[in-house]
Amino acid sequence: MSTNGLLTEKEQELVAVGASIAAGCRPSTAYHVRAARVAGADKEEIRQAVNDALDVRQSASDIMARLAARYLGDAPAEEVPPSSEQSLMGELVSVGAALAVNCAVSLETHVTAAHQLGATVRQIQTALEIARAVKNMAEKAVWLTGCPVPEQTSFSGAGSSANSMTHRA
Repeated sequence: MSTNGLLTEKEQELVAVGASIAAGCRPSTAYHVRAARVAGADKEEIRQAVNDALDVRQSASDIMARLAARYLGDAPAEEVPPSSEQSLMGELVSVGAALAVNCAVSLETHVTAAHQLGATVRQIQTALEIARAVKNMAEKAVWLTGCPVPEQTSFSGAGSSANSMTHRA
């Protein structure tokens, strides 16, 4: 970890690997794994970033499954305690992954853990900025690959399907 409060290029790329994995973006994952290698990350460091991101992604799925079960009136599955403590780099990767997978619960958990392990505000902000950029690129990649959308789909006007998808308090 750099001593000036910023993330090194290698650290930034490890965060980007985690965000790419969590976002489920193949092109971003391929790019950032290569970029992490060029920046000096070894195979084990990259593998750890991948595993950290997969843990966050699974945790987000579990959280949503419990939420859906609660809304359906089912007995929610037992909550799995968080995995063992991570390194500061692991927590920063997990911060990026949590944002990329849209999990506020995991994001709060990992931001807090990163801060407790000594991450600076700037390091956490950088991890979030990287994840936001990866997430935006992942969305663009989906649309560029020809995401099939029926021509009749309309998300505006009375009676449209968009009205049924809005949040109701």
